This record gives sequence, structure tokens and C-alpha cells, in this order.
Amino acid sequence: MYRLLLLDDEEIVIKGIQKVYDMPKYGFAVAGAFTSPLKAAEQLDSLKPDLVITDVKMPRMDGLEFASLVKKWNPETEVVILSGYDDFSYAQAAVKLGISDYLLKPIKKADFVAMLERMAAKIGEKQSRASQQKQMQELLQNSYTELKNRYFLALTEENKCEEGLREALRKHGQSEFEDELFLMVKIDTDQISPAVDYMSEIGKLNQEMENLLLEYGKVLDFLSDESMFFVLYDLRKEQYADVKESVRLLLERKHAAGLDLALGISDIHRGQKELFEARNDCVRQIFMQEANIADTSDANPVHGREMNLTIPYTEIEGLFHAILTADREAVCNTLDQIYVEPEGNVHVLYRDYVSSITFLILLRTYQLQNKYDVVHQIARQELLNLKYLRREYPGMEDQKQLVREICLALADLVSRQKVAAPSKMVQAALEYIDDHFRENISLQDVADNISISKNYLCDIFKKEVGVTFINYVTNLRIEKAKDYLANTDLKMYEVSSAVGYNDYTYFAQIFKKHTGTTLSAYRKNA
Repeated sequence: MYRLLLLDDEEIVIKGIQKVYDMPKYGFAVAGAFTSPLKAAEQLDSLKPDLVITDVKMPRMDGLEFASLVKKWNPETEVVILSGYDDFSYAQAAVKLGISDYLLKPIKKADFVAMLERMAAKIGEKQSRASQQKQMQELLQNSYTELKNRYFLALTEENKCEEGLREALRKHGQSEFEDELFLMVKIDTDQISPAVDYMSEIGKLNQEMENLLLEYGKVLDFLSDESMFFVLYDLRKEQYADVKESVRLLLERKHAAGLDLALGISDIHRGQKELFEARNDCVRQIFMQEANIADTSDANPVHGREMNLTIPYTEIEGLFHAILTADREAVCNTLDQIYVEPEGNVHVLYRDYVSSITFLILLRTYQLQNKYDVVHQIARQELLNLKYLRREYPGMEDQKQLVREICLALADLVSRQKVAAPSKMVQAALEYIDDHFRENISLQDVADNISISKNYLCDIFKKEVGVTFINYVTNLRIEKAKDYLANTDLKMYEVSSAVGYNDYTYFAQIFKKHTGTTLSAYRKNA
């Protein structure tokens, strides 16, 4: 039974509704009935209504004010307004508040019954989705693969070590790759648009790349919705050129087959603490290729270790946190910490060092702006040519002022774009995915359906749901496949097709990877 709260300042109306309508018949139990909105407001926490039916005109607090209070208490609660006033302004205000229905008194019984049926169906569907998502979250929390993915993505993309995830991985026996020399291979997949089976193409590419790199050493792989990352360690330095050539040839074959991919390979680094630096190597390399900028030694940022100076990665992360929270004061204060005159006799190299910092910041602002607005370029592309940057902005103060203007403008842009409640966008995305996960679905399809940019959806989906789009869909398909195997007589290839995989061989591989057992063994033991 769904919990119903009734509110009307006329007690006769409250009693009349309960007498005329058999609420349990429509799936509702009256949790509370009130003539005072203030008393009803006090009971929201204890009653936890799924549906509120309230009059508009009441003393001390009208129905629209009460509805607003309910929506702040729990945005998921459905609210229906009853009104004796045929006034468009009331209905308009109700729509803005997210009211589910608006009925005029005197209310026809057929209209009231139809409303109850609609609300029951809506609440039931919403709770079903919430339950499914909770189960999925619990599954993902217990998944070693997902834990690994989240931990290394945070290190690589945000330079953030999540100790809780680190400990969970250690409990799973994850102790590899602590302080070893490594190189990173980053493949951008956000432009892939195969005509058939997007998810399978991503998975098969990941397997092929992992198998290729295993010929040279040990491999750690993880992915976002835009990129695949492969960390190759326990390799000899003299193999570096061979690795680059082998990866390049594989991607050439993929390009010939119609997959549009971008490749970056880092320099040699050491240990998990340098994953973020390795990722920056790859990002710079990909950008240079796409912008047709020669990747010469003069075009490369100077590595701080070569100058006995340290790139302020922590402060740079603080800067981007300030941008994403639209904290203009923190943006300026953090830049004051980043652009500081050095101590000691390093001024000869300091000009290149400052340009390196500026380049890293501008590269990230250029990427970030494309998540929110691809039309108005705040960070201009020519600024990512170090020769141009050094010529037009030769001093530290020149570059600091340039970066300040760009970062403040970007903070304002982010603030404007986030007005539209990311949680509502993600909820809409999840609903679309749940309805279409059996199809050849991609992140672009979802973004187009809810009318936001793919890059922005990628960003907020991972933050709100805690997993990437690809892993969410994969786990959803695997769970549905388990259900089919346990409760139907569908043949294995029919199960594959039913959950969205046109490639049965790949489906069998991905099922075993995620469950630790084969399709036939799972059905036998279900």
C-alpha cells in the first residue's frame, strides 16, 4: 500500500473523500488526514507519504505553500491540488512546483478515481526503479571490477586517492602496481559510433588492447565513458618504441574498420602517485595530434623534476574544484598559491616552468568548457600552442591574469549550466537507460534524449550514480541475463540477443568475466 496524506481545512471534505473512495482498492492507505497545514507539516517525517492531496485555499498556509514544503522535504512525493478556483495563475504555479495533478471542485468521481489510478501507477513505477537502482548499487559496491575502476579513475582523472576504495581493493588481494615504473596508454572512444552493438565494440577493443600489451608486461586496465586507460608495467625501457608501434598499428586497423579513435601514450612514470601526470602526457599528446601542432621538445611542457621544481598538482586540483563550485574568491586565492616566484637560483628555467603550469591549466579549461558549451570558446585553441603562449604572454603576471580571466569566466559558465539540477537529469537518463538497455544504446543516445551535451552527462552520471555509463548498462544486462537463464527456457544465443548483445561469443565472455561462471553452469545451478 502507498501512504496517502489528506489535507483540507474543511473537515467535511476530508471525511467525504474517505467515505466515498475505497482507498485500498486503488492501492492507498490513509496515513494521515488534517485540517491544519501546520500540523500536517509537523507529521511529514513520521508519516512519510507517497502521495499528498491538498486543498489550495487554507488559513495560515495555502496549498501551494504546503506543496512547496513537501517537495523540499522529499522531491519524489507526488502532490495533487484540489481547488474551487478556476484561476490559471494557480495552475501555472502548481506546474512550476512539480505538482502531479490539479483538480477543480466540485470534483467528479470518475476524475478523482482516474487520478488515484494514475498516481498509483506513477508511484509504483518510481519505487520499482528506485529498488532496481538500489540493487544495482549494492551489486556494484561488491564488484571488484567496479571498485578497481572507480579507484584508478579517481587517481588518474582527479589526482585523488580514495582511501576507502584502496582498502577495499586490498581486501580483494589487490596489491599490484604500487611503485613500479609504468607507461600509460589512453584511447579516446567518445567518437565511436558503430552501426551495430556499440557496447560490444567497446568491450572487444578493450580485450584486444589488453591482449596486445600483455606481450610486453603486466597490464592494469580501467575505463571511463570517454576513454580506455591501460597501465603497462614490468616492461623494459627499450620496449617503449615497440609498444608505441604495436598500439599504433592496432588502431590503424580499427580506423580502417570504421572506428574513430584517438591515442595518447605517456612517458615512463613511477607508481600510482604519478598516474595523473601520465594521464596529462596522454591528453597533451592527443590534443597536439588533433590540433595539428608539432609535438616537438619546444612544444612540450617542461617536467618539474628536470628543474628541481614541483608542478603544483594539488593546487591545480583545488583550482578546478573552485571552478566547478563557482567559488570566484577561491579561484583567485588558489591562483595566488600557484603562481609564486621561486626561491633559489632557478630563474633561467622559471619562464618555461610557469608556461608548463599555464599550459596544464589551459588544457584542462579547454576540455572542461566543452562539457558545458562547445560554441563559445572561453579558452581559445591557439593558447595551447606554447610558442604562441610564450610570445603573447611572456611574464608570470601576464599568464596569471590570462588564466584568472578564463577560470572566472568558466566558473560563471558552470554556475549557469548547473541551474537545471543534475539529479533530475541523471534520473531522466536512468529511466531512458532502463527502457532501452536492450537496444544498441550509447551515451550519445541518452544525452540526445534528455537534451544535454554528452560530455556533461558523462560527468554528472559518474558523480551522481557512482559508476560509468558503460559499466551501469553492462551490469544491468548481466543481471537481466541471469534472470532469463534462471527463469526461462530461452536458448543461450536468445538470451544474448534479449539483453542487447548481437555478438553471442562476446556475450559469453563478458558474462563469465562478470559472474565467474559460464552461461550453462549458471543455468544449471540457478
